[in-house]
Amino acid sequence: MVKDRKRIVSIDLLRVLAIIMVIGFHFFYQFDQNQSLRKIGFLGISLFFIISGFVLAKIYPKHEKFSLRWFLKRYSRIAVLYYLALISVVILFGKQVYSGSLMNNLLFHFAFLDPFTKYAYGIISPAWFLTPLIGLYILFPYLNKYLKKSTWILVIPFIIMIALRIYKGTYTGYSPLFFLGEFCFGIAFANGKKHLALFISLLSMIVQPFMVIPYFIFYILYSINGNYLPGRLLSFIGAYTLPLFLFHEGYLRIIFGRWHIYNLNQFGAMFLLTIVVFVCIYIDKIIQKLLSKVKYIQKL
Repeated sequence: MVKDRKRIVSIDLLRVLAIIMVIGFHFFYQFDQNQSLRKIGFLGISLFFIISGFVLAKIYPKHEKFSLRWFLKRYSRIAVLYYLALISVVILFGKQVYSGSLMNNLLFHFAFLDPFTKYAYGIISPAWFLTPLIGLYILFPYLNKYLKKSTWILVIPFIIMIALRIYKGTYTGYSPLFFLGEFCFGIAFANGKKHLALFISLLSMIVQPFMVIPYFIFYILYSINGNYLPGRLLSFIGAYTLPLFLFHEGYLRIIFGRWHIYNLNQFGAMFLLTIVVFVCIYIDKIIQKLLSKVKYIQKL
């Protein structure tokens, strides 16, 4: 029982740290659009991909072939709240958050294809992160299968990721291959190969030395004894990292006077946005409960 609690609290701690890095980057970027600040955001995103691979491998250790039923279940966990957030942000902020055709914006965002179009970074700009995540969900069964055969196979995802980052000359991208190393590291870690996985992760230093930081953060913080952490608080915040991720841009833009909600003052805009966030979370929970009763996806 203690082991389970330790695992849950440690992962929640990592989720909270990751979202703090992402929000922190966007906050300070409002003051000074220094490109070096992007490293902070990258560390948070990188940590999220490690967590995603780890959690999937822990929950579905035997999932080794693609299943539409499984994919739809994972997809809905993200898509429902994301769709609600997209619609809400458009209603609240209007043309401030997008350009061009609203219908095309929504269609490409709903399909998670917006980063590959001229509508990239529209409506909810940080949500580009969801596109490679969905791609990795599709690849997970195969990655899980082969990484269990030999952890040394982890070298291949890292080489692919490193080659792509060097070729593109950027830390991040919309292809799932950009974060293949992080995602597979999480899977290998969940399979009990944490020491070897950490050793292989050193390859990421070929691109930039700081890129190895998320792997060490995960390795160290996962080992922390959950009894010494505020478990309830971390679990509460950890459970709502997706809403924080989707709506924090709106709050920051209001605070800095970049976006406005109708003719409301700053306090009124923040208050209304908060109500909308809670409504979206509530509706998402209702829909998730209804989906859990659908026979096609309920038994997994």
